[in-house]
Amino acid sequence: MNILIESLTEIPDRNEMDGMLQEYFDVMVDRLTSIGGPSPDTSLVINEFWREAHHYLPPTGQTLLARDPDGNLIGMGSLRAIEDGKGELKRLYVRPTARGTGLGRRLVERRIQTAREMGLKTLLADTFKANVEMLGLYESLGFERIEGFVESATFNLHPEFHEFMAYVRLSL
Repeated sequence: MNILIESLTEIPDRNEMDGMLQEYFDVMVDRLTSIGGPSPDTSLVINEFWREAHHYLPPTGQTLLARDPDGNLIGMGSLRAIEDGKGELKRLYVRPTARGTGLGRRLVERRIQTAREMGLKTLLADTFKANVEMLGLYESLGFERIEGFVESATFNLHPEFHEFMAYVRLSL
């Protein structure tokens, strides 16, 4: 499959992104509740995305969107600089039709490269413990599990999720 990955320079189209975000957050909520976690209102989480979207654009971040040959949105991932030479990876998602193509790996590798170009020294990420595919991908790219990090956007917005979270770090 010929996949185009674009790096955004402005806030994406809301109509197109809301469908992808709803799908992503539905999957995340299913995984969270599968391990006994709470079930947040996904509309509130989507609104949080839009409030923070500018942090994930140059020069302080990156948002990647992946499209199939017909231009359909099939994947996403974002990065934001936090502090002290650190960056946080967020919202890695590949639609089921594109899984198994290596797209998830490409989205992470592109953001790692951007983090290096931004001069970041450490990348951090979090996900739910039940998100074993994402954790496996990060670990295959050299990320190490850690106890947590105070800059975690998810933890700061939803501290009630902490016991259900897994955290990883990569030194660049």
